Amino acid sequence: MWNSIYPYVYLALLMSILAWFYTDYKAEREKKTWAKLSFWASAITYAITMFQTEFSFFYKILGMLPRDIGVILGLALIANNLKSSRGFFITAIAAGLGTYLLFSSFVPDTYQKYFGVSSSATRRLDKDAELLIDMKNVGDAEKVRKILAQYNATLSPAFPDLKNKSFSELDDFFVINLPNNDEAILQKVKTVLQNEGYADAIEYNEMVSLSPLEKQSVSAKKNARKYPLDDPQIDQLWSFEAMKMDEFYQYIKEKGIKPRKKVKIAILDTGIDSEHEDIKAKYTSTRSEYNKDKQSHGTHCAGIAASVSNNGVGIASFSPNNNFVTVTSIKVLSDEGWGTDAGIIRGIIEAADGGADVISMSLGGYSNDDKQRAFSEAVRYAQKSGAIVIVAAGNESTDARKVSPANAEGVIVVSAVDAQLKMATFSNYITHLKMGIAAPGVEILSTTPNNSYAAYSGTSMATPYVAGLVAMMKSIRPELTTEQVYAILKNTGIDTGDTDKTGKFIQPLKVIQALQ
Repeated sequence: MWNSIYPYVYLALLMSILAWFYTDYKAEREKKTWAKLSFWASAITYAITMFQTEFSFFYKILGMLPRDIGVILGLALIANNLKSSRGFFITAIAAGLGTYLLFSSFVPDTYQKYFGVSSSATRRLDKDAELLIDMKNVGDAEKVRKILAQYNATLSPAFPDLKNKSFSELDDFFVINLPNNDEAILQKVKTVLQNEGYADAIEYNEMVSLSPLEKQSVSAKKNARKYPLDDPQIDQLWSFEAMKMDEFYQYIKEKGIKPRKKVKIAILDTGIDSEHEDIKAKYTSTRSEYNKDKQSHGTHCAGIAASVSNNGVGIASFSPNNNFVTVTSIKVLSDEGWGTDAGIIRGIIEAADGGADVISMSLGGYSNDDKQRAFSEAVRYAQKSGAIVIVAAGNESTDARKVSPANAEGVIVVSAVDAQLKMATFSNYITHLKMGIAAPGVEILSTTPNNSYAAYSGTSMATPYVAGLVAMMKSIRPELTTEQVYAILKNTGIDTGDTDKTGKFIQPLKVIQALQ
């Protein structure tokens, strides 16, 4: 609710500022008093509303406040200078229109349409490889290098370690490193290479970052279902109640369902604490440097997807024992939660080449129109290697088709819902994407480093729920394709409070029944 009313409260604050300046010049003392009271009431309401929105504290302080205060100061200066002229009313109209544009997609969409890149892309590029170029002809690489030499820029293969080059066109991609991340040179290079016809596409190699995790309190639920497991914190998982996990476990036991394959889930994230008491027995190491997690995001996702069930500690996951699923880490984000598009794609390749059956990515960022090209090729590579790719919709309360890799071809995109099965206020919506599904994403208890547990919220938490369920599906029927998996998830899912925006909510028991 708070997220939806926030723009209107902010608009009211701007109008109260205009009223203050206007009455200060035109009105008698009583009206001046009301104008000032209106301003302070609007300002207090604005502060409360911003605090209550479900955006991260980091985003509020560094994203929302500087933007909002900048507009307020600019409006106050203009209003003060124009309060005695007709221009004052033009300012009032401009303030209303400007606020609408500020909180709509008009500005970024227009920028993207005419300049081919989102407005934030030029500010957050990998300083060592600003551009990804899909070469029309790899044999032209030397010609391109000669052109780049004029700008002191270099060219090198983006993904040189492909095990199966025929699976996609990833071997056509190169990275361009520009001196000092110079924006003017970057635009010149793009224009020259496009005009010379050397590129099928040129994409910005953007930085991706996680929002800081905010711990939330959870407690045992009343009237909790009875689970045939001994994990002590399982009764704190409202998600298990919503997904009827007691019936799910009971069905697997009664039907004697056995895995045909032990499926590997690859968590592409900040690493995983491989020694965690509730993960260790299911963990398979890809590289030793991936087996630690200073940020905790990756470990939390791993616990949701594949924590050890029925082991007398912590929580549980979909797999009732250790025979169905194993989990591994591919570290594509730094200890501070930063990564790049190219780095994430390399992680997808590494996971696919390492035999992952399910790739779970609780990450992403705003993209331009062509951004999905490189990601889509990476997903195609993973699919031909036998993997299904699950991706978070994102937490910006906007259209997920603006976010990569959620907008890539071939991925299953996950939105987040709360305990009332309504779309989480922070969740992006998947209305315009081909394969969107919903899972629990608010106050989700899971594993964190050093044998600890914490509850977090985000589509990051919803994504590994779907990854864990898909892994169970693949263990029972390894031949399933992405399209077949999604069809089963959708057809067996139930409506949410916002199904058009979230997709169907997963129902594990019905999924397993559909496989029989």
